This record gives sequence, C-alpha cells and structure tokens, in this order.
Amino acid sequence: MNSDRNVHGIIVQRPLPQSIDPNAISLAINPEKDVDGFHPESKFQPPIALAVLNILEKIYDFSSNADEHNFSGWLASKKIAIVGKGETGGKPIADTFGKMDIKPEIVDSKTPNSQNLTTKADIIISAVGKANTIKHDTIKSGAMLISVGLHKGEDGKLHGDYDEEKIKNVASFYTPTPGGVGPVNVAMLLKNLVKAAEISMS
Repeated sequence: MNSDRNVHGIIVQRPLPQSIDPNAISLAINPEKDVDGFHPESKFQPPIALAVLNILEKIYDFSSNADEHNFSGWLASKKIAIVGKGETGGKPIADTFGKMDIKPEIVDSKTPNSQNLTTKADIIISAVGKANTIKHDTIKSGAMLISVGLHKGEDGKLHGDYDEEKIKNVASFYTPTPGGVGPVNVAMLLKNLVKAAEISMS
C-alpha cells in the first residue's frame, strides 16, 4: 500500500493486539499516507486533535469576546485539563497542543488531587471512555466540556464521559454523545485524506 499510487491514505485500527508493537506499525507507514498522524514524520495532525481544535474554534467564534483575541490567543488564555492520556485520545491531543505552545494539565488515575485541576479548568477534554469520569460537582460554572471518550451503557447506547443531564446547567458548552466529537473526527480524517491525495498528485 505504501507504493500503490491508487492508495492515498492508510489508517490502523487501534488499539492493536498486545502481540503487535503499535510503534513498529506506525513507522512502517509512509508518512505521506499516514492520515492518522501517528508516524513521527507524518505530514498530518491527528484527526482527533484537529476535531477538538475545530470544536473549540467554533466556541470561540460564538463567544461574546471573540474580538479580543485571535483563536490561538483565546485558547492560550484558558486553563485546560485533558483527562486521560491514551494513544488514540489524550496523548495526540496533548501533543498537538504542545506544538502550539499550549501546556494543558494532564490528568489520569494516578494524578493526586485531580479534582482540584478540573474544578479550576476553563476547558476540560475527557478521553477516558468511562461513565461519570467528569462529574457536575467537579467542574466550575461556565466550563467547556468536550468528551472524546465513549462507552456503551447498560441501556446499550453510547455515552460520553459525563452525564449530560447533570452537567448541562453547570457547563457553558458541552459536546453530546453520540453526535459530538465523532462526526468532526471523521471529517478531519477525510480532510487529511484529501490532502494526502493532493500531495500524491503534485
């Protein structure tokens, strides 16, 4: 597929079985076809990170003080917490923010006093995939919530990392599940694929 000119993008469905080294797989992909952005020399940003940035930019566009900063300045002025640091969620988002010189707080199960970080955060990006990872009483009023993580509930439906009914009166913005980050993630993946096709034909 790396040498097939009719193939413009390659993605690897993760997580991989434990017997397979994900880094070896990532390195085996042509960086010009790595539309998931896992190769260290990939031409593309990870779609999940682009999706989060796209959503945040829309929030910025609709904010009452949007004229006071450009988007990057607005984002840099916010306290950001990323909950979870998995290879398909929290890590690529944090890495992408780092390239923008934005240093979010990274929260995981080993973080001491993690609630102190989420209660102070203006933006919380949760990429865990467990029910009630973010609770309504552990966020500040007006916080912006983005749920990257999802899980199947007892009702057989997909849910995000927070109870939408409980947080909706506290948060100023939140992404629903389903229909929140997922469709934007797919759109960003396709955007990368179009760019990859253009690179191959240039």
